[in-house]
Amino acid sequence: MKAALLVEPNTIVIDDVPDPEPGPREVMISVGGVGLCGSDLSVFSGRWKPPAYPWIMGHEVFGVVVALGPGVPPDRIGQAVVVEPNVACLACERCSRGLTSACAGRQSVGMNRPGALAERLVVPSQFAWAIPELPATDLVCVEPTTVVLAALRRLKMPMPDSALVVGVGAQGLTMSLALIERGVATFVEDINPDRVALATELGAISAGSDDSRHFSLIVDAAGGPSSMAVALDRAEPGATLLCLGLDSRPLGLTTQTLVRQQLTLQGSLTYDHPGDFEAAIDAIVGGRLNPGRIVTDEYPLEDAQAAFDRSGSAAGKTWIRVAA
Repeated sequence: MKAALLVEPNTIVIDDVPDPEPGPREVMISVGGVGLCGSDLSVFSGRWKPPAYPWIMGHEVFGVVVALGPGVPPDRIGQAVVVEPNVACLACERCSRGLTSACAGRQSVGMNRPGALAERLVVPSQFAWAIPELPATDLVCVEPTTVVLAALRRLKMPMPDSALVVGVGAQGLTMSLALIERGVATFVEDINPDRVALATELGAISAGSDDSRHFSLIVDAAGGPSSMAVALDRAEPGATLLCLGLDSRPLGLTTQTLVRQQLTLQGSLTYDHPGDFEAAIDAIVGGRLNPGRIVTDEYPLEDAQAAFDRSGSAAGKTWIRVAA
């Protein structure tokens, strides 16, 4: 099968690789398309080192089930699916109490398990979710929508009248859509003016240069020191800072600020199986969210290099079409 192979940081080649074989309780999927996110860019750039080179990236995937391993019902053949790419063991103590996002044995497609930028992909059958026919742009957004809805589920506060989203890449745009759907006046801030423009087209409000407005809920979708500085500057006393972005650099947050401002700092990692993925699918299929509106750029598999090179500066989300 054809695959986009990361052969070294920032370098992708298209080449043939052996077909995967589904094992017990696994399905093989003919990949339709794959969305790109910040995690993929971390692998691409070498900030996140894959288990080996060459490596197949990609985890926001949809497709059709074409082969089954032992123990999978035959009626799954031909089923349109989206993949829940964070595969928990479902047997450890954390999984038993519903915290599959913290499973120590968790495998992540495209990160420490072979990814989806190939013509076929094998995953455990219960992590391949049947889904009705939807636009491809919505399908590649199911997984990031799940991340956002799980984060809002974990909030220990009612929805405020207004909120600020700092960093409106794909994850921040999706969060903005979810907040707007809940009736929250959603302000956005980003160093990329094209992203702010897209967010405002989707119903958000540019925070602009007016730093007099403060918020009781701020979502840091970027996760770096500069975005945290903005979040802290815009926080009301008693505010909640919901952190989605991942960055290894120190944030510069002191207990002096945390205590005096009486802030709640909450991180949210992926989602928990199975409820969060099911809830996201229901929201999208039911029409409450149309996350495909954030998608602006599409590339064929043969142009995966260009897709990765350009997605970091794109106004919206980038996806790669695998099936013709």
